[in-house]
Amino acid sequence: MKCEICGRRAESRFCELHRKAEENLREKYEEWKKAMDICWEDYLREVLKNPMTGLWVKEVARVLLASPEGKEASSTQKKV
Repeated sequence: MKCEICGRRAESRFCELHRKAEENLREKYEEWKKAMDICWEDYLREVLKNPMTGLWVKEVARVLLASPEGKEASSTQKKV
């Protein structure tokens, strides 16, 4: 299997590097959600606008925003 973003070898949707970036995105979302009332999609948009955000994270955020899975994760995340 290949990474959806870069084509590197992957065991799932993303390679090790992009999987870690996705993991970091999801962990930080919990902090953002506690600090401010923000939904998953808005959080991803804010991450993309932030000049301090790393390339790997931005690549994952773009893919998640464009995918139905990212939208579903948004619904799930909001209910928690």
